[in-house]
Amino acid sequence: MRDRRRPLLLLTDFDGTLCEFQTDPAAVFLSDPCRTALSTLATRRGLSVGVVSGRRAADIRRRTTLDGPIYYAGLHGMEIDGPDARFEVPHLAARRDLLAELARSITAAVAPLPGAFLENKELSWALHVRAASAADRQRAEHAFWSLATPALDAGTLRLQRGECVFELLPDIAWHKGDAVRWIEADATRRLGSVVRPIYLGDDRTDEHAFDAVGTRGITIVVGRRPSQAAHRLKDPAAVERLLIRLAAVTQPR
Repeated sequence: MRDRRRPLLLLTDFDGTLCEFQTDPAAVFLSDPCRTALSTLATRRGLSVGVVSGRRAADIRRRTTLDGPIYYAGLHGMEIDGPDARFEVPHLAARRDLLAELARSITAAVAPLPGAFLENKELSWALHVRAASAADRQRAEHAFWSLATPALDAGTLRLQRGECVFELLPDIAWHKGDAVRWIEADATRRLGSVVRPIYLGDDRTDEHAFDAVGTRGITIVVGRRPSQAAHRLKDPAAVERLLIRLAAVTQPR
């Protein structure tokens, strides 16, 4: 049962949760109904809202164009833009040159494989294979591992695996669960009361966030993937319907 005395912190992943996946990540933008619902919720009494993604924080802001005091957590939470505070893990840009050099080699290796491509996030690079055939996916993954393994074994970079995505990041011990804890603490500071977290996500990277929330809040996985989340929604369309209902029943400030 919801403790009505505690403010809520609604955090959600972006791709696959708020929006359906697209072959081209650059083609993904938040729908108008979802944007209206989240913007409305951000202005409601006893509610804070945030988006936690593998994308850059600035990219999430541009693709959502939300109104109100929103948290934008990018690079799996390694950078966070809050309503009145900002966080970035130390030494985030330290491996930029190594990542760029490795990315050039991987890009050349997967260029002949239709549907496989490398996404440039400046401080991380992600190999996408969702649109590739099974054979080309296997070739792309083999090339990726052959080129990335030395840096991974040396501990200079780390791998973040998602659904049909292999992302190389600086070897910094930080993930979406850490981002949830940071945002919780900041929202508690802003609101002057301990918040109750709600987290929605579809990817295996969201399991860290589900673990951070635990039984203190509400965890919702989107899709059919096995998960430790306590609740499940079918797809982003179901998430949109939920947000619209929440916006309709919550009280204005």
